[in-house]
Parts: sequence; structure tokens; C-alpha cells
Amino acid sequence: MAVRKAGKLPPPVEAVDYALEYGSGMLELQRGSGRVLLIDDVVATGGTMDAAARLARAAGYEVGGFAALIDLRLAGEFKRGEMTLRAVIRYD
Repeated sequence: MAVRKAGKLPPPVEAVDYALEYGSGMLELQRGSGRVLLIDDVVATGGTMDAAARLARAAGYEVGGFAALIDLRLAGEFKRGEMTLRAVIRYD
């Protein structure tokens, strides 16, 4: 499954708006089922990761975890429920 910016996936899709540091955005995902690991290259504030988790649940998926190559920790530790973000590189 791929979470993409609005207009990049063929319909039908689920969509969610989310706040960015400099404005707002929209993510889309095709409906499905199963357990997913959400992975991003860089997590700054966690806003996109949080929106992707909300979107995945709305589209029928169960979120099993969060991972990133780089965690900048600009808003502290990313945590959703009991799950924390696993990262290869973490800046404190």
C-alpha cells in the first residue's frame, strides 16, 4: 500500500487533511485490509506520520508500527498509543 499526496492514486481512495509546519496537505490511500508498518524517510514533527496512521485506520488497515530512516525530533518523541517511532538515525 502507498500513502500519497492528493491526486497521485487512482480512485476510489480515502483521504485525510493534515497540518504542515507551513500550511496544510492531504494524503490519500486506497481501501484495503491487513496490518501495516508505516515507514517514512524523515520525520520532523510527526504530523505526516500521524495523518498516515489516521488514514490507514480509516481505509481499513491496522497500524502495527512506525519506522523512519531519520527522526529529527522537532516536536519531541513521536508516540501514538503505546507505539513509538523506530528510527535508524535519531537527533536529540
